[in-house]
Amino acid sequence: MTKKARMAVVGCGAIGRVHARAIAGLDQAELVAVCDVFEESAAKLANEFGCKHYTDYRKMFDEEEIDLVSVCTPSGTRLDICEAASSRKVNILVEKPLDITVERCAKIVEMCESAGVKLGTVFQLRFTPAFKQLKEAEQRGLFGKMILGNSQTICFRSQEYYDGGGWRGTKAGDGGGALMNQGIHSVDLLLWVMGDVKAVSADKASLTHDIEVEDTVSATIEFVSGAMGSVQATTSVKHGIDKRLEIFGENGTVIIDGENVVMWEFEDEPSQGAHDIETREGISAKSPLIEDVWGHQQQISDMIRAIREDTEPLVSGRDGMKAVELVLAIYESARTGKRVVLAE
Repeated sequence: MTKKARMAVVGCGAIGRVHARAIAGLDQAELVAVCDVFEESAAKLANEFGCKHYTDYRKMFDEEEIDLVSVCTPSGTRLDICEAASSRKVNILVEKPLDITVERCAKIVEMCESAGVKLGTVFQLRFTPAFKQLKEAEQRGLFGKMILGNSQTICFRSQEYYDGGGWRGTKAGDGGGALMNQGIHSVDLLLWVMGDVKAVSADKASLTHDIEVEDTVSATIEFVSGAMGSVQATTSVKHGIDKRLEIFGENGTVIIDGENVVMWEFEDEPSQGAHDIETREGISAKSPLIEDVWGHQQQISDMIRAIREDTEPLVSGRDGMKAVELVLAIYESARTGKRVVLAE
């Protein structure tokens, strides 16, 4: 695949449009088709970006030559789409979360591996300068022994946000609330830097919204390495901070608010201030809309690279499954009031 990667988008809502905009801005990709069960939505997006539209993704896969599809449908609807794509040798990039159960995630991973197609999960924050350099610092051993890893996603979503989507805030469509939908980005970053989780203990509730799932959750984390940590997420706080990641080691500390470094201190190298790392505007703590598609462009470019070079993408399907597994373990602990063990 040396020519432009031929791409499609399934799901023409807000996040589908983000992917369409990201693809349109890439020299190495072209958007050839979009699909949505609501023809009006598909036609509108297709008209905006000058491509074909479909209401049946199977028909789209059969009629179009597609190298990579972005799956942007509601969280609990992705397994069948991935099955249809992988069976036709179409590589797949799935918006977070990969799906809403570990079993469904595992099926997606297994069918893609069996079909020999690339599978990626959208965690675009891994591509931003601050988090890339954080990972590099961890890989270089600058933290020494890891001590604490904390993540917070503190934001606001209105009742109208949940009511407007139909599937949002439902167990069947969303799989969870503030943690599964908003906080899973920080969950992925925490796992990426701190490593696998041994056990969790958690509480959750819906404090300000009329929804089936939680709008607030707090969890204590035990990592396999012996380090400790925490995960918090809420959509009930109007004056939130969006996300905050704190990594503490015996020899170093990094704190990142949004995508801005507020502390970067290591014992074995000169201090690096926030001005030394490029910063980018992250998603608003008050709005679900993504205006800057730069991160999505980086991840789509990485998927195209993985396809062309026959390597794993930076964020694999298994990475996506691991994040869902931790989120669901937190939910299970909150439901039962017991510590949930993920690894012995």
